[in-house]
Amino acid sequence: MTRAIDAIPGFTGHIVHPGSDDYDSARQVFNALVDKRPAVVLRCRSRADIVAAVRYAVGSGAEIAVRCSGHSVAGHSSTDGGILIDLSLMRGVVVDAEHRIAVVQPGATWRDIDRVTGRHGLACPGGVVSTTGVGGFTLGGGVGWLARAYGLTCDNLTAAELVLANGEVLYVSGAQNAEVLWGLRGGGGNFGVVAHFVLDLHPVDQVIGGMRAYDDTDAEAVLKHFRAQMNNADDHLASLVDFGTDEGSGRRLVTILSCSTRPDEIGRAAVGALAQVAGAATEPVMALQREVAYPTWQQALDHTAPFGRLNYWKSTFLTELSDDAIRRIAMLGRTRPAPQTHVHLIRLGGVASRVPPQATAFSTRNYPYIVHLITTWTDPADTERCKLWTDEAYETLRPLGPTGVYLNFVGDEGPLRIRASFGEATYRRLAKLKARLDPDNRFALNQNVEPAADS
Repeated sequence: MTRAIDAIPGFTGHIVHPGSDDYDSARQVFNALVDKRPAVVLRCRSRADIVAAVRYAVGSGAEIAVRCSGHSVAGHSSTDGGILIDLSLMRGVVVDAEHRIAVVQPGATWRDIDRVTGRHGLACPGGVVSTTGVGGFTLGGGVGWLARAYGLTCDNLTAAELVLANGEVLYVSGAQNAEVLWGLRGGGGNFGVVAHFVLDLHPVDQVIGGMRAYDDTDAEAVLKHFRAQMNNADDHLASLVDFGTDEGSGRRLVTILSCSTRPDEIGRAAVGALAQVAGAATEPVMALQREVAYPTWQQALDHTAPFGRLNYWKSTFLTELSDDAIRRIAMLGRTRPAPQTHVHLIRLGGVASRVPPQATAFSTRNYPYIVHLITTWTDPADTERCKLWTDEAYETLRPLGPTGVYLNFVGDEGPLRIRASFGEATYRRLAKLKARLDPDNRFALNQNVEPAADS
């Protein structure tokens, strides 16, 4: 597309093109490694705007990208030369406290959601930072602090409005278009543009949050302690181990972070026991444990994930946290290529693992751990070195897990990896749904499922 667009029938949002003063800010996404230049950015303000934008984009024949908060590390939140449907202005959140649900517009971040739900002492499972958007995160699964206690975010998606490629608005719930709801629960942005989400809420007001950091020379001891403590943990306790670098001193640290949704003596004891690494050779560099509002805890790692840095991520599930896995993870944590790079080991399980795999399109529920290689750096001169480290680190971990990956945590992995991540039965079911809702694959900038040829 080369012609500047000034008006679109039925569209009352903001149209941005390469000649606009705000073009560069309008095309910016989370990952600075992605530098795409859309022919036009359609900034929607309403469901009617989404319908008009979709109809125009599909009719144009151009490539279509959909952006909620722009956090797709793979670069799916933008397009080179195509049409970007931008939902980031649509950030409304309405809570029905009596029925414990929230109606959320697709551009809202988890900070937006927590701010409103927290007033009622309620929360929906989100991620481990508050700046991520609800859209892609929910549609891709949703692993975070509350998943062990209340399930993945997609498990808490009970209804949605979906704008299809033909401009039709489909209401989706367990009672209406239930197969589409199944697909939205983990199947990504393959089927259309979600105009709003209806999410279940849970009574989460105060939590017990804890952090304890050790020198990374104690990594093996920390990981073995983490394994032992979490093997017997209740569903209320969520935790991860973070390999990172102290911004002030440059010291390389391994930190246990934990959160209990039980703000009582049991919760305090669980968080405290997880933090106390008896086998550590060094004293803790930092220790914190306190009762805090859940929205405050949800922001504890926000400083590690700012917009505008260079990012290249990979991830793998672990079938077990063996001694061999511990040695490999500790080695990778100590050899990170940049101070901004993190390695996370996240304990899964709990309620999320007890949802039947066929109940949602997120079928990889039976793995106890996930390793997330969050390779982040600031100097473009380091790009090839950082990418090479990530690829080699992934190869180090690959024998420890399945073929599939958590698709929210990776870049563009290609069709075979996507298929393996869903599993064959789930992928075939998604492909049939895709053939019905988007037979021409107009929504292809995502972890894409090809429409089934025989539907």
